[in-house]
Amino acid sequence: MRAILISLFYGLLMVLGRAETVSFNLSMKDRYTLEDTEKWTVTVDSRCDLRFAFLKIKPKAEKTFDLMLYFYCDTKDLSRFDTPKKMKKALVGTSAVYLGHTVEKEIIFEPLTNKGWYGFKTRITDPSLVNVKPIPTGQFLYIIRGMIRLSKDSALGFSLMTNDTESSETAEILKYIYGFAKEKGS
Repeated sequence: MRAILISLFYGLLMVLGRAETVSFNLSMKDRYTLEDTEKWTVTVDSRCDLRFAFLKIKPKAEKTFDLMLYFYCDTKDLSRFDTPKKMKKALVGTSAVYLGHTVEKEIIFEPLTNKGWYGFKTRITDPSLVNVKPIPTGQFLYIIRGMIRLSKDSALGFSLMTNDTESSETAEILKYIYGFAKEKGS
């Protein structure tokens, strides 16, 4: 009995000390794995293998950003984001809810090219925080919204809330997001 309790105790210590790892398949060819880093925590919001996975990423220390990743299966039978026109239309539709609550009077999407694939992003500003100094913890001046094609069979939407769109941290997060794409043709 004592040996079992000791084994359980050490097993629990290993689990508690280990980083969270989330793996999922978006198609028969596309498997993605995300895990906690030294600086970030990854949690699953919802997921359904071979269809979608929605994940939250937050900093472990100072709350300088809040990131949602929306992974989508987009095989030929679904074809929701399989052209730049369809992807942009989906982004315009999901971003329209912000109009009237932003500094921007029109949401303009910047085209992206990443590893041979297409995508779009935009920046939205919260008017209630424009003149607030310092911005309260957990509130964010900007949302960077976008979507990129990851492969022939998948796409990734993202919403990054931050107070500094030009910071090295924001650049690091966008690089992380874009890093999920596979080279076109591979």
